[in-house]
Amino acid sequence: MYKSIFRPLLFHLDAEDIHNKTVKYLQIYRHLTPVRKIVSSSCHTETAGWKWRNLTFRNRVGLSAGFDKAASCFDELSDLGFGFIEVGTVTPKEVKGNPCPRIFRLPKEQALISRTGFNNPGKAVFLQNLKRKRFGKYILGININTNHPDNQEQAMTDILDLYCTFNNYADYYTINWGSIAPDILGPILITLFQHKQEYKKPVFLKLPADLTFEKADEIIRFAIQHHIDGFIACGPTQDRSLLTRSTPTEINNIGAGGISGLPVLQKSLKTVKYLSEHAPKDMLIIGAGGIITSQDAQAMLDAGAHLVQIYSAFIYEGPYVVKRIAKVCK
Repeated sequence: MYKSIFRPLLFHLDAEDIHNKTVKYLQIYRHLTPVRKIVSSSCHTETAGWKWRNLTFRNRVGLSAGFDKAASCFDELSDLGFGFIEVGTVTPKEVKGNPCPRIFRLPKEQALISRTGFNNPGKAVFLQNLKRKRFGKYILGININTNHPDNQEQAMTDILDLYCTFNNYADYYTINWGSIAPDILGPILITLFQHKQEYKKPVFLKLPADLTFEKADEIIRFAIQHHIDGFIACGPTQDRSLLTRSTPTEINNIGAGGISGLPVLQKSLKTVKYLSEHAPKDMLIIGAGGIITSQDAQAMLDAGAHLVQIYSAFIYEGPYVVKRIAKVCK
């Protein structure tokens, strides 16, 4: 029903506008307790769960960062059956992001192109929203960044501030590789490791899709040196040659932006396989980027991922895709 009726209607509207409306509807849904119980019951998948260190995931399917940038509806989204949800990216101070329109659909590709620019409401609003977390119901990850990526001292202050401020709510943290230069990120992680000894919250690196194996080796060495706990692979790609079903005019009219969705899948699978073969075995690998169907998710697990994250699948396949994937990823 979603793909035949609702999706065509939704896709007539601006992508970011309908996303914002969805968030508002979820905030109304928050107060409809009887409805929430029905939705949660119908979307829940009976699994044995999956444990990594001190974290127990009720299933292996998560929602990628970028959907709930303000941590304003993650608890409601958990009713749809996610085993874990990642919110953000958040920075200490509010970021407006790039001018709109900045999110575009390519339905023939089952892809999105976006150039949002880390828009988020900042630490104070984010923290207030986090207080709605239902402990024990799901694992919550927080994607954190700095307002000062080119200033080591200020970036260190930003990252440490967010890590400590959200400690009571975060089950893990993610930092996007490339959003902070490695020579600045390295000293930050050395200091962060000291705080990890106290707070014991793991930190993952989210990798871009356009990595060579040589670069992956460099990042693995960096991760080992700086006590990184795992990887999320992968984020968007800049490779427009992957868009084989759209005309050059369609693509050029959209302009700049990273590509997510199905075109990223093969890059993500190759990166996950490489990480599983070359990274230390105790590092967690979360497969992301291009997973649309349960078959895609299974391919990601077969490549060596321990968990999977989706985003575009949620948009192109509808909310029940979570349950379908969770049934396969056991």
